[in-house]
Amino acid sequence: MVICGGGPIGLAACAILKRHGAAKVILSEPSVGRAELGKKLGADYVIDPTKVDFTEEVLRLTDGYGASLYLEATGLPTAVYPGIEKAIWEGRTLNSTIVVVARADAKMPVTGEVLQVRRARIIGAQGHSGHGTFPRVIECMASGMDMTPMITKKISLEEVPENIIMLRTDRKECKITCVMD
Repeated sequence: MVICGGGPIGLAACAILKRHGAAKVILSEPSVGRAELGKKLGADYVIDPTKVDFTEEVLRLTDGYGASLYLEATGLPTAVYPGIEKAIWEGRTLNSTIVVVARADAKMPVTGEVLQVRRARIIGAQGHSGHGTFPRVIECMASGMDMTPMITKKISLEEVPENIIMLRTDRKECKITCVMD
């Protein structure tokens, strides 16, 4: 499994996929702090796509196979998708699935032939839209899956406005929790 993006969704995916038996979880994330969180939550390997070639590294870590699942959780489809597509094209795995969970205004630059020849597919998912997502996550957490490492900052109610503004420009925090006194 390859997860592109170490924000809250990508990090939660590391934990859930590993907990449910993924043999190898690879996280692609340039932020050192988020990469470390990914390892704590279940990623076996972390790729910094700003320092290494994403496709080459995925193929190296999977002995040339690529992944059966690619999770796009960055919201940067024009930057991320070409590497995913190249890994599918050059890898030996057929029937890969690309799950798009990040929202973005940009269009994904898809080459239909790659999907056809490699029998791959793209699906969209929105975790909070239902389909049993919340009950399954709650069940995992109740059975011991600890997601608290994702909380990287605790703030008071008065600090909420400045932190909402900060989240638009500074991606160092993962999850911010408001603590009520």
